[in-house]
Amino acid sequence: MPLDLTRRSFLRGTAAVALTAATGLPGRARAADDPRLAAFFEETWAEQMARSPESQTYLRWPGAGNDRWDDVSDAVADESAALVRTRLEQLRALAGSADLSPADRLNVRLYDHAARQALEDHRWRLHDYPLEHFYGRHLSFPAMLTDIQPIRNRADVDAWMARVRALPAAVDQTIAMAETRAALGAIPPKFSVLKSLGAILGTLEGAPFDGSATDSSLLADIRKDIAALDLPPAEKDTLLAAARTALAESFGPAYRRLADYVEALHGRADENDGVWKLPEGDAYYRACLKRHTTLDLSPDEVHETGLREVARIHRDMHAIMAQTGFTGSLQDFFRFLRDDPRFYLPGTPEGHDAYLAEARRVLTEVEAALDGQFGIKPKARVSVQRFDPYLEGSRAIAQYGPGTPDGSRPGIYYVNFSNMKEMPLYQLEVLAFHEAIPGHHLQISIAQELTDLPAFRRFASPTAYVEGWGLYSERLPKELGFYKDPYADFGRLSFELWRAIRLVVDTGIHARRWTREQATDYFVANSSFARETAAREVDRYIAIPGQACAYMIGMLKILDLREKARTALGGRFDIRAFHDTVLRNGAVPLAILEEIVDDWIAATKA
Repeated sequence: MPLDLTRRSFLRGTAAVALTAATGLPGRARAADDPRLAAFFEETWAEQMARSPESQTYLRWPGAGNDRWDDVSDAVADESAALVRTRLEQLRALAGSADLSPADRLNVRLYDHAARQALEDHRWRLHDYPLEHFYGRHLSFPAMLTDIQPIRNRADVDAWMARVRALPAAVDQTIAMAETRAALGAIPPKFSVLKSLGAILGTLEGAPFDGSATDSSLLADIRKDIAALDLPPAEKDTLLAAARTALAESFGPAYRRLADYVEALHGRADENDGVWKLPEGDAYYRACLKRHTTLDLSPDEVHETGLREVARIHRDMHAIMAQTGFTGSLQDFFRFLRDDPRFYLPGTPEGHDAYLAEARRVLTEVEAALDGQFGIKPKARVSVQRFDPYLEGSRAIAQYGPGTPDGSRPGIYYVNFSNMKEMPLYQLEVLAFHEAIPGHHLQISIAQELTDLPAFRRFASPTAYVEGWGLYSERLPKELGFYKDPYADFGRLSFELWRAIRLVVDTGIHARRWTREQATDYFVANSSFARETAAREVDRYIAIPGQACAYMIGMLKILDLREKARTALGGRFDIRAFHDTVLRNGAVPLAILEEIVDDWIAATKA
């Protein structure tokens, strides 16, 4: 899945980031055919970006507010929602008074959809968990300072220190935001709060927070960045000392205060895992499903789709199991894959390096095989690296972090080495294909580079499209001759099964009141994943309801549209043209994607 550090701000309406257009980046072309619409998109982008310095940093926006944090107060969320309503009315008035080109009609429809989704998110904002363990704001603070904040010169270091010194107020605001929701009953389950506490305390391990001789991850990162600057040694020493003081005097006390609050919150949390426990919980969950799948599906429909897909994939797995010569049940094969040491590298620096090297090799090989599949290709490169260890306990087994539009930060495919039993070699290919090429890196980078589109489209990320493409990208290399080893092909199916299981488990937890243990038991009984991996996945679904359902729903839609086009066009069907049609408009809701493909089919037949 993509690493989206702006998600929290967007869900609370701070900047309505997904609604806006990055017009003003280098290489920007016309954002709309109608000059009034082009001006509207530029104005709304500038307006919204001004409200989110974190988004400015994330996108390396010229003149970014790298010294400040977003204001995530409920008052600002209300202001942002009011602004969205006003802008939506203005857009509808503009669109209604003009004879729009087909491209601008699509611009208007997509802006309208994003605006309405932002307002729906605002309606449910008090059901959100600001300090859940997977995407909580306590994770975005250190990630911003280490992974996102640019350190290219003395001014950047000064901005970094100003942001560190501004952290206490941002932490206090986060605590206030969490307490408002807690007072209404929106408290994550005990396990999630405990994991968040562990991540907060883990951030405080090392100098200058605990008297240790070993640097904390924050100090180590800024030390490395300052050392790389072209400055006199004495100035570097002065900057490093100032950075150390800022961390000790501002970051440390703020995070200890946050830890105290989260520890107290743990005492108020319960063991109920689903959002059914919240006021209007059933309606909220249905809203979560609609937001992430971009379709109006009931929990029962999603659950039944999951059961059906699990059964289908199990049948395909039996065929591969027979191909390997294994005798026994599918569960026996699962246990064999979990236990046989041939499928695992050691949890040592040498094992980690070997995994990273093989992932890089696989990506180089698949990239070379894509010429006949895509006319559009990204310029941005992708790197492969390990998560910072302090993050690994609360992260998925892998994640993609998008690069910047100006190319100053590459896309990054992160892998999790906290437990090498969760990183079997038979799943190495499929994981790399999903997160990097032809998955998230290819799709997201292409979208960012579509400078003839307004960037509310270039940077939009409806989950069903983005993750549906990621899952589709796991299957596509099979058609190109990858997964030659039957165990690797089984690994591909195990990932597809994983996403089918998510439909069953997510709806089971949030609509059918399954417990965490019930959900984990189902996961383990139906997959080759180790129980620890399954439990971590289940914990994620509890923290961010509905999100995990988007993968399979999105892939099934893309496959359905591909088959629809192949049937309609016959010998005129061109897979490269199909892929370009899907990708050249940026990430869009699934219903609109179907209309785009239908238009392409009609134009090809004409």
